[in-house]
Amino acid sequence: MNYTQALNDLRDGKIDKIEITPESFPEFQKAWAKFAYQNTIRGIAHTHGQVTYVRAN
Repeated sequence: MNYTQALNDLRDGKIDKIEITPESFPEFQKAWAKFAYQNTIRGIAHTHGQVTYVRAN
């Protein structure tokens, strides 16, 4: 998955959420570290290391 594109799509309202598993987190983290609009996205932690990223209101 292209997480840079997914983060931009989430910020722009094209998608509602991004689901991240512990296995996909290292790849996601690379895109997240470079994402300039982190304050527009909110992560919601779940059990077993899963995180859902949504637009912050």
